[in-house]
Amino acid sequence: MEFRIRLATEASDLAAINDALQQSDPAAIVDRDPVDGSLRATVWMSADELRQVLTQAGYPPREVEQQASNCCGECSG
Repeated sequence: MEFRIRLATEASDLAAINDALQQSDPAAIVDRDPVDGSLRATVWMSADELRQVLTQAGYPPREVEQQASNCCGECSG
């Protein structure tokens, strides 16, 4: 699932956030949207689980918004 995340505080260490997410989901990917600075994460967890992982890692989210699926169906996923 894809999420757009706005953190409660400024987070400059994207690698640390990625590492925290990958401890719960080894396939997790996170990057920063260059337009508005929000985080974009692709993870196999619910919004609540994502909030919990980020909060435990010291990056509490202000907002977690699940994005509409952009699945093409090629991987049968």
